[in-house]
Amino acid sequence: MIKALIFDCFGVLYWDDLNRIYNLVGEDNFQALNDLIHAFDHGYIASQDFLAQIAALAGVDAAEVAKAMQDKQSPNQALMDRLVELRQTYKVGLLSNMGSDTLDSVFSEQQRRDMFDDVLISSEVGLIKPSRDLYELALERLGAAADETVFIDDRMANVEGAAVLGMHTILFTSNRQFEVEFGRIVEQSRA
Repeated sequence: MIKALIFDCFGVLYWDDLNRIYNLVGEDNFQALNDLIHAFDHGYIASQDFLAQIAALAGVDAAEVAKAMQDKQSPNQALMDRLVELRQTYKVGLLSNMGSDTLDSVFSEQQRRDMFDDVLISSEVGLIKPSRDLYELALERLGAAADETVFIDDRMANVEGAAVLGMHTILFTSNRQFEVEFGRIVEQSRA
């Protein structure tokens, strides 16, 4: 049974440009988006074509895609609001690789109290993800076993590190994808 969730900050609770693009196009178009990114990164298509094709996938205009790509970090407010709801049922932790002065610039003290049971920042303990010791400390501070915990991150290496300990994991790409995978994990843990 799932008792705890551990969220990464950047790329999950704070959008980066790639997260916003995935969210714009929707899960059904992820492969097509990946193909476009690959073609663009290799120089096979020009910027304007890249934006136009993403816009067509998303059903929006190219200016909206360009704006999403220009904003480097912004709050994923829908997911933050969801954390407040999830905290009524589960223990919720934040585990992020960040400098000590960064936390105050992304979460107010009130937000931390509302969203998290524990906040564990790499710079405070001298460990970074995907350190096994850092994951074990996060679990200990939440009072949860690995098999009772879902770890959510946008980086494969961090997700793989958590999986080695036996945590359920979600490689985050969008809010909708998180909800689908989280629902599946919860159902499987009840079986």
